[in-house]
Amino acid sequence: MKKWLQGIGIGALALGLAACGSAAEPKTDPETGKKVEVTNKSDMTAQEVYSKAMEVSAEQKSMHAVMDIEQNMSIPSEDMNLDSKIKMDMDMIVDPMALHQTMSMDMGEMGATDMELYMTDAGFFMHDAQMDQWIKMPNDMYEEMMASMGGETDPTLDLQMFKDFKDDLKFEQTDDEYILTLNASGDKLNNLVQKLIGDAMPIEGAMTEEEQEVYDNMNVKSLDLTIYIDKKTFYTNAFDMDMDLTMKVEEEEMHMVQKMKSVITKINEIDEIVVPKEVLDEAVSLEDLMGEEG
Repeated sequence: MKKWLQGIGIGALALGLAACGSAAEPKTDPETGKKVEVTNKSDMTAQEVYSKAMEVSAEQKSMHAVMDIEQNMSIPSEDMNLDSKIKMDMDMIVDPMALHQTMSMDMGEMGATDMELYMTDAGFFMHDAQMDQWIKMPNDMYEEMMASMGGETDPTLDLQMFKDFKDDLKFEQTDDEYILTLNASGDKLNNLVQKLIGDAMPIEGAMTEEEQEVYDNMNVKSLDLTIYIDKKTFYTNAFDMDMDLTMKVEEEEMHMVQKMKSVITKINEIDEIVVPKEVLDEAVSLEDLMGEEG
């Protein structure tokens, strides 16, 4: 199981590893408050669904993901408040690791920007929208990115980490999907997130001093996470995540509220990601670009 799946898998881990020994309830319609009718009813427990989902995730070689993120960041001491909307569209292959991603970010009065990047064995290429220029990033940056995304994650996490969340979990189903939901807050959530982030680091000491300070002073106030797992394939089809957290850097406290929706398709259908010839031909190395600016 690759580290790039852990961001998606954290919710499934937290939910699936909880000691849920009963079958999923029919999903509650949020508008009517009534249970939906399920004709294709499953008697599998959350633990069984989790185990099967982990089994098939180990076989995932590629995917396409679309993420929509709404985010509010504020620094009360500076009377700063920034809303942003981010849309990411991504193709990814696990082994050998390859990635093509486009991203658009709208920051309201601060403007909007678009980004596109490729990461393959041909290198790490990023498009600068302001200059309308493809840039080839340094090899060491490419290697660091690949190392952080491509490391192995141990699927046999300590079950005891999740024992405090049994009252915060919901396990539901429709005809097509299992729906796992976590609504958590407080110290137990913050401790879990800190533990998972720490475990996700590729190597000890990989964070910069500034990143370590943010990590040490991060407080996750609440997390609402919903995972949708296909009943036939046991692949994760989508997840929704709402998170409220604070971070303190150099005595300045930043508050962030983030809402993310992600849809995952084309699992094992993407065979190759190729950097277009025009990108290879037009790309300027970052070192040369910085030299020209200097």
